[in-house]
Amino acid sequence: MGSRIVGKWVVANAVEIDYVDGDEVFRSDMFALSGAYLEFKEGKKGSIYDGEGDVDAFTYTSTKENLVLKHIDGDDITIYHIKELTSSTLSVYEEHIETQKGIVHKEVVEIKLMKYFS
Repeated sequence: MGSRIVGKWVVANAVEIDYVDGDEVFRSDMFALSGAYLEFKEGKKGSIYDGEGDVDAFTYTSTKENLVLKHIDGDDITIYHIKELTSSTLSVYEEHIETQKGIVHKEVVEIKLMKYFS
């Protein structure tokens, strides 16, 4: 799985979807700057380039189902669930779920990336 991930993946689009008790209550395209991409290198290291010059380094592990990024600065870990992985497309999503006063709130972020071939 790791060798299929290796490379530069340009952010094609990103969407946030919010649910309350299973009903969609909010959907919005997330602003992705031109030039934003993720780069996965051999040796399980990589970087996020936000398109504004900021770089966030990470280490990663990948399975058929998940892509886990551990950010170098801080203790943040992001778990992406893989929806699709082909030679040219990587579609992932992450979920945050919490229950407040018996009401289930779920936030889903879906990201579609396209492989950059130089």
